[in-house]
Amino acid sequence: MRIATYYINNIPVYIRDLPSGDIAVWHPYDLQLGRIIYQICSGKGYWNTKYKNWLIFSGFAYSVIGDIKTRSSHHAK
Repeated sequence: MRIATYYINNIPVYIRDLPSGDIAVWHPYDLQLGRIIYQICSGKGYWNTKYKNWLIFSGFAYSVIGDIKTRSSHHAK
């Protein structure tokens, strides 16, 4: 399982691979960051209320990761 961490507004955004090929996107609660992530993820997966993360369908994974990378200030492995 691969986990990547990107920082938007100095807040971590964690992305991890799922066995299905989909990805999970999670970040600590922050209203401004939540709006950014919503814009990136909406229509490309669904919000998982149990884990409070986005589950992104595999066909959109590279697009979502690319959008998050574009908005991030730095990346940590």
